[in-house]
Amino acid sequence: MEHNNLSLLYSELSLNPDLPTLAERCKLLTEILLDCKSLPQTQPVCRCLGAYLEEVKSGLTESMRDFQVVEFEDEAEQPRQKEWLLEDTETKCDYCRALNHVLLVSHFDRDMLPHLTGLLHDMAHSMAEDLITPVQPWTTIHLPVQPH
Repeated sequence: MEHNNLSLLYSELSLNPDLPTLAERCKLLTEILLDCKSLPQTQPVCRCLGAYLEEVKSGLTESMRDFQVVEFEDEAEQPRQKEWLLEDTETKCDYCRALNHVLLVSHFDRDMLPHLTGLLHDMAHSMAEDLITPVQPWTTIHLPVQPH
């Protein structure tokens, strides 16, 4: 099913929720996944989560569109390859999408289900923290000057 058709199945997505709302829904869906004990239980939740993650991905892409560099004059200015570790919110979203896809379409040992859903839960919560928690301003701490 194509992305646009899938998102139409979930009425809340037609209201164009903001990124923090989408992130909250992703967190909730991954918490539900933790309680799933079989593939038939996980698949409907993963389909819904997939639609929400696609909306998060679209929202992240849209919000960063004005900040993307289009052209480089010097090859030394080329961006470095992304590291494997969770580097940024968009990367976290991509990892969530990939793992959700694995849960949706793969057949795996039932003993692995709690580990896979737990990993997806942790990654989704990390991504959501980036989108929900406002950036805290730097706090200046004034220390008394000690006389010499």
